[in-house]
This record gives sequence, structure tokens and C-alpha cells, in this order.
Amino acid sequence: MTTKTKAVGLAPRRPPKPILNAFFLPRGILGYVGGFLMSRGVDQQGEIADLITAPGSDLCELGSGPGLLAAVLADRHPHLRLHLVDPSPVMRSQAARRCARFIDAGLVSVNDGTAESLPLAAGSCDTLVAVNSILMWPDLAAGLAEISRVLRPGGTLVLSWHSPAAPSSASRRLALTVYQIAEISAALTVTFSGVQRIDLVHSVAWVARRRG
Repeated sequence: MTTKTKAVGLAPRRPPKPILNAFFLPRGILGYVGGFLMSRGVDQQGEIADLITAPGSDLCELGSGPGLLAAVLADRHPHLRLHLVDPSPVMRSQAARRCARFIDAGLVSVNDGTAESLPLAAGSCDTLVAVNSILMWPDLAAGLAEISRVLRPGGTLVLSWHSPAAPSSASRRLALTVYQIAEISAALTVTFSGVQRIDLVHSVAWVARRRG
């Protein structure tokens, strides 16, 4: 069985069910295992956090997983409000536990949602970050349009996925093809301005600005 994204062919094959349940839409015991494995990606999440030097007052993390990046950002930016969005109840539960002290302080919220339907008001965020989730969006163009809606004018989008040159062999197996990298870059330029591709140690990343 094959499935294709609308607008661009980022995810040409549906992953095997164990991979789907552990990483793409984590559920059940495999989802908990997937969350544990994701939580080991401290170096990858740290290099993405390094790109976010001026996050503003409100940041949305789309596909926030077990909350690893959120905890790093909350520690680095004590007054930042973080809005975590993930369609997986397992991931939301793990993120809520990891970020409990920030939730208690009113600085982190954990929400159900997807790239095409973010549970946030228009123009409510200064920054949106999505790490290792873009291949799971069924419609790249719709996802980018929804992100643009949520960002304030001039707001920053940070996207990333596993690098083909990553130290981890598992990350290299998940890496984007040259074609997919080009497709993402082209789609970003349609909706956003100042698009930059940045090759990191563990990730290929893009930084872009909302127009207006």
C-alpha cells in the first residue's frame, strides 16, 4: 500500500505497523517505547534549540513528542510560553510528565492537534518549531499555510529532519533524499520569506519568516 502527500511526495510509503505505532502516531506499548527512544535524542534537540536564540513570548512546537525540546527551551528561556501540539495521547502524556514543573508555572500547555489544524489563534505565536515530524504531515502545503496563520507577521518557522550525514546509523536510515530536501525548500519559498537551509550535525534544518 502506498500513500502520497498532497502537493509533494514526501512520504511515498506507509511505514510498517510497528514503526507507525512507535514513531509516526505513537500508541500503545510501542508508543511508550518510541517515546523513550525519542527522549534519548538530547544532542539533536539541543542543536535545534541553539537555532532558537530569540523565540519571543510564545512558541508552538508541532509534533512535540515526549517534550524533550520543550524542556530544553523552557530551561533556556524562563519567561517563554510554550504551546505543545501532538496528535498522540501517548506523546502528550509523556510531554506533560517531563514538563510538569513548567505546566504548574503556567508556562507550558500540551494540546491535541495536527499540522493542518493547530489549536491556536491566528497570529498567536512568535516562533513555531517542528522537529522530525514533517514526513508525517499528509499535506505539506496545507500544513505550511496553517503554520503561517498561527505565526505573527515576521514570526520564525524552524523545521528539521534527520540528516543523511548524522552520526547515528538509525538517523541516516531515516534521512531525507535529495529530492525531498528540494521539495521542502521549494514549498517553503511559496509561503515564507528568507528561507535558509542549515546542515547541522544531526539534522537538516530550515529557518524561514512569515510574510507580512
